[in-house]
Amino acid sequence: MGASLDLNKAHITRQHGDLLAVYTWVNDERALVLIPAYRKGSAWYIVCESAAWKYDNPEYLARQCRKAAEVLGMEPSPNNWFKLANIIIEGLPDLIEMPSESEALLSRATYGEMQLLENGKLIAGEEIRMPVETGATYG
Repeated sequence: MGASLDLNKAHITRQHGDLLAVYTWVNDERALVLIPAYRKGSAWYIVCESAAWKYDNPEYLARQCRKAAEVLGMEPSPNNWFKLANIIIEGLPDLIEMPSESEALLSRATYGEMQLLENGKLIAGEEIRMPVETGATYG
């Protein structure tokens, strides 16, 4: 099964020098995706929420940071491994606290308005818009 990733739906993006830490959803699972910021077409390193607990083990973290440096095309040095470890460890709380799924992208077109009235006075109102994926169906 391939990975499905839409960077337009990213929850948070942070730049750490020449690396981007993108908090997004990969195959409908929360994930921290590390991407080289200035090398187009480079490989990514993904930390899925289901495996986040493993990074609490220093030995596992060290092994994975060496692997991440290799995947991301970084020089295999303790400085790079330490940098990756900091990005991952500092990012785990954001990964765990982000929403379970991305907000639906809504069409720009409106299909009416919903109003909440109390004694004839408008309390709240909201435009009715359809999710982009489904759109409106006629007929």
